[in-house]
Amino acid sequence: MCVVHALTSTQTVCMMSADPNSFEAIRPKLTAQTLQDIEGLDPQKYGFGREECCGPIPTKIIGSMSLREHIFLNTRMPAREWDKRTENVPGFKELSQRVKHALPDASFTVSHLDQDTEDSILHCKVDDDKKAVIITQYSSVSEPYELPWEVKGTLAVDRSGEYFIFVCSHFTRDARCGYCGSVLIDLFRHALLEKMGAGGTARVTVCSCSHVGGHVYAGNVIIYSRHGGICYGLFKPEDVLPVVDAIAEDKGAIPESLRNRIRGQMGSNAS
Repeated sequence: MCVVHALTSTQTVCMMSADPNSFEAIRPKLTAQTLQDIEGLDPQKYGFGREECCGPIPTKIIGSMSLREHIFLNTRMPAREWDKRTENVPGFKELSQRVKHALPDASFTVSHLDQDTEDSILHCKVDDDKKAVIITQYSSVSEPYELPWEVKGTLAVDRSGEYFIFVCSHFTRDARCGYCGSVLIDLFRHALLEKMGAGGTARVTVCSCSHVGGHVYAGNVIIYSRHGGICYGLFKPEDVLPVVDAIAEDKGAIPESLRNRIRGQMGSNAS
């Protein structure tokens, strides 16, 4: 935004407000690990200064992702260590084959909770009777890597009352995702703590995830809650606060500023 002040009849001064998506604006909120991870990556090429982020929003972004039943393998291995196909993540190859066979329409994605917890499975699916998305976490991911709901005695925890924000941060798949995803995770955590405090952030988990398609649309952000699932593309730092405000209100609202960047939806908030 350009603010013009008249000094004389012939002299003006134009004061430019800082770009909220610039590296200078976001750097104070980034962790040392993120700064290390994105070191050497040009923001104009891989970050939020690239042409597809700054130019007109492409109409083909709408509906470019089919959002449906989604299964996440939560691993302690951080995103920067995943190989291109996440085949070095323990259990991925075995479980992906089992998901493909048992639930061919489901998506299977690796995620990192950034917490000192055991590996687990998070299952997000629509419950037609309840008209809501049910989110269930299953413990004990270990050999021979069976689907947990098919194994007797597996502990299942209903987490449908919470929010899960998954941000594609798959460095080895595409540097744009690695750069944008790492930055957005830090910004989300910072904004959630400021807006909702420690108690509120206990209800909202923010984590990196592996490739979800559409590198050109980085940052790619998927949010699951009982209200539904939604994927945004070309997500920028300035979009973080509107989403956090909507989460704090907990009504399943979609920020108007993001409606033209919805890649896919499922559940009760799908339009």
